[in-house]
Amino acid sequence: MVTNTIAADAQVFEHEGLLWRPKPEATSTFEEFLHAQGRWLEIWHETNWNPWRTDELAPELAHVEQVTSEWQRAEPSFRPLTNRQLGARMGEITRRVHAERLADEVRWERDKERYDSEREKARFALLEREVVQASMGRELAQHHAGTLFPMMPADRRAKEVADLEATIERNHAEIVRLAALVGDREDVVDEEGKLPRDRRKWNIIWYGVTRRDQVEEFNASIGSLREKIAETMDRSEKSSLRIQLSSEERCLAGLLAVPRLEAEQMCADCYTPQFQHASGGDIYSSRPCPRWPMHAARMEHVWEILRSASKRAHPTAPEPPKPQPLATLPGSLPISEVIERLSTLQKEHPDAVVKRGRSNRWELWPKDA
Repeated sequence: MVTNTIAADAQVFEHEGLLWRPKPEATSTFEEFLHAQGRWLEIWHETNWNPWRTDELAPELAHVEQVTSEWQRAEPSFRPLTNRQLGARMGEITRRVHAERLADEVRWERDKERYDSEREKARFALLEREVVQASMGRELAQHHAGTLFPMMPADRRAKEVADLEATIERNHAEIVRLAALVGDREDVVDEEGKLPRDRRKWNIIWYGVTRRDQVEEFNASIGSLREKIAETMDRSEKSSLRIQLSSEERCLAGLLAVPRLEAEQMCADCYTPQFQHASGGDIYSSRPCPRWPMHAARMEHVWEILRSASKRAHPTAPEPPKPQPLATLPGSLPISEVIERLSTLQKEHPDAVVKRGRSNRWELWPKDA
């Protein structure tokens, strides 16, 4: 960054082709002014990505705005834009964005015709295998360095290394095959005709929104858990709450550690930053893409196990008991006794009907049975 004082006027400073002059009431130096300009942009980016820091950075933002307000442009011909000129510029920006959107929509509609599902699947498989290859490479390096399972016997480690090297070789061969099928991976369109770069533009927006929501939810939940831990006297409950608190704090720390990202740093196929796809397996930061075939197959297997366990834990309800007659009379009774018993039962069940049952018995049933 170059700063020069113009000899003709000690109060005029040049920076990157622009001239600046302090206002009469200014108390800041030109170096402070330049720093405030840069810091204002940094704070804007920071609070846009991490809005929960807005209150924290508010005093500093007020200071840098005060400093920048103390300086003005010094070119003799410089005139601030009028409201009409500003409106014209904004209108031009709007028209350009609209034209770009229309051009994209025309391209998407045209490129639907060249959608190839097999090429798309090959792209997903290629991306997954490249991440797996990098992970296995790290694991192999740790084996060679002896840092992975340091107490592992030498013969066992040698076998692990040999198996891993063979797997890496097979995976590399598959990567070569898939790469030939895919070609330019950034030119593979989806069913809507959209390229990976088109989807990343949306994915970065959605990820930013969901990340902010998750941070707010974790902050609220963590605060509630801490209050419950302080209030409860039950040791078992307190231990359970502490485990939950530790898990949520770690998740929150992972979200807060994500730096401001550009669209190019996002996965094109899900709302996850690329670095989390290749983070080495940490359950709090590693998130394989759901479109990757090997990961999708593993998840389906897990869900099948859970569904089976759920069925075993919740057996089907027993069938309702079969209807039973209100009363039964042996079929071998004399007629007089049958008439006598039926007369008695008729008083108890005046609307009942008599049916012939099994073993030649007489059965008394409800009228609608």
